[in-house]
Amino acid sequence: MKIATWNVNRPVAADRREAARAEIDKVAADILVLTETHDDFKPGLPFPCSSEKGRDGNYPPPHRWVTIWSNRRLEKIATSDHIRTTAARIFPIDGDPFLVFGTVLPWRDSEWGSPPSRGAAAFDEALKVQVFDWKKLRREYPKDELFVLGDFNQDLVLAPYRGTKVTKALLVAALEDCGLVALTAGDRDPIRRDSPPFACIDHICALRNSRWISEKTERWPNATTPPKRLSDHFGVAVTLAPDHGPIIGD
Repeated sequence: MKIATWNVNRPVAADRREAARAEIDKVAADILVLTETHDDFKPGLPFPCSSEKGRDGNYPPPHRWVTIWSNRRLEKIATSDHIRTTAARIFPIDGDPFLVFGTVLPWRDSEWGSPPSRGAAAFDEALKVQVFDWKKLRREYPKDELFVLGDFNQDLVLAPYRGTKVTKALLVAALEDCGLVALTAGDRDPIRRDSPPFACIDHICALRNSRWISEKTERWPNATTPPKRLSDHFGVAVTLAPDHGPIIGD
């Protein structure tokens, strides 16, 4: 199974949609979480699940913070932050159902609700709300795998790229508290590996005790920098295989 995420940076122009769709076709993901997306951009997977229309009210209704796309039937699950997050339960033909949670966390100088953008306040408050949802999903669906992916606006590598020490520490602690691990962190970061000094701020996270093992991480497009004609972000993907042990080594 391949799961992927890409911040497509408001794909309004038809030629940019076509070029982005061509890149997505190469990736051939089973689950794709698009962020900063648009309803008229369809990546070729049949089943969608989106956050609220219009983002924060600063964009017209076709714009969305997050849309989950799946090649298998899904059921939408309500989230506490219906503007910047969405969640779904996916039903494979030949396997157990699993959960996908798509997100965009605040970046430096952005706002979220009432907290001020200065410092880590907005990031911290938005993350707390999402942590509540991650834990709730684990309680309500204890047998389901959980994947959390999207635009975290924070790197998880040793040499900093984007974000702050404070928000990095908050994110690392939140993942640990929820029993999650970022498959795109550290030396598993495909952008830092293949296009330095860039690094992942769009992450894919799984349960630490997952029954799936991460076989490969990749980034696209295959370039030294993100081609601005497509997006200011690389896309990232993780290929998973069934396994009965932990998703990463001890």
